[in-house]
Amino acid sequence: MGHIKNLSGVFAPVATPFRNEHVALEKLSENILKYNETDLKGYMILGSNGEFRSVNDDEALQIADVVARHKKSDKILIAGAARESSYTTVEFIEKLSDRGVDYVAILPPHYFVSKMTDEVLIRHYAWVADRSKLPVTIYNAPKFRAGLLISAQVIARLAEHPNIVGLKDTSQEDIAKYVKAVPQDAEFAVLAGSISKFYEGLVKGAVGGVLSLADYLPQKCCKLLQAFLAGDREKARQMDEYLRTLSSRAAGKFGVAGLKAAMDLLGFYGGPPRLPLVAIADSDKRQLEAVLKKEGLL
Repeated sequence: MGHIKNLSGVFAPVATPFRNEHVALEKLSENILKYNETDLKGYMILGSNGEFRSVNDDEALQIADVVARHKKSDKILIAGAARESSYTTVEFIEKLSDRGVDYVAILPPHYFVSKMTDEVLIRHYAWVADRSKLPVTIYNAPKFRAGLLISAQVIARLAEHPNIVGLKDTSQEDIAKYVKAVPQDAEFAVLAGSISKFYEGLVKGAVGGVLSLADYLPQKCCKLLQAFLAGDREKARQMDEYLRTLSSRAAGKFGVAGLKAAMDLLGFYGGPPRLPLVAIADSDKRQLEAVLKKEGLL
């Protein structure tokens, strides 16, 4: 199965469940078993919704083990693997490589953000991909990387690398820039990184999305994609408008804590985020519950 086929679909950016500040692995496994019964193409672990900067390497590897062990065999597993140096990124990928992970997603280094020119980023990703035992996808999320935006010119170059096979775009850029930058003969998939640009991305050539909304409404997201692929653009457009509005009124405005609260309300285990993040206020939780009830989701 080719990389584009593997990466075509809706992925849930799996939240890391905590209880009393410890990773609740049993709750993680329960969530995955529930996600397995949906049409999700797969899961992305150790991303922003997975609070990857709040877990240590041992915990991260345990998370990978649990998800790989409990996911259905046809679900694709992507794991975040970004570190601040090329060397330590490869070192962590090596630890993931025998744990049932199919792809790694790599945010760009950002601590020395003023030095992260296009040529530096190209060298970093190519160096990592040359040494990675797993296929590499690029994670473009400026809001988590001190505003660092990966340019379309960088994607055009890196898409030619045989071990760099995709992009998750969570930027404010027009996703068409990235789709058009990919050389025609490249086996390279572009995925939308948010519900706000999911339908737009599909129209412009993206093959799927990694959507926070899929953590608590996975099947709704899948239905949008199914309508689009069936050629029912009007239904897909209406679902897009509905889901974007719902996200903005519900959990979307509360960040990871709101996403976890929505999961708790809709049959998954979200639980609290790990400190210093805190759960949303009770008044916000009641507001979230009211929105979901009004929409007939509870």
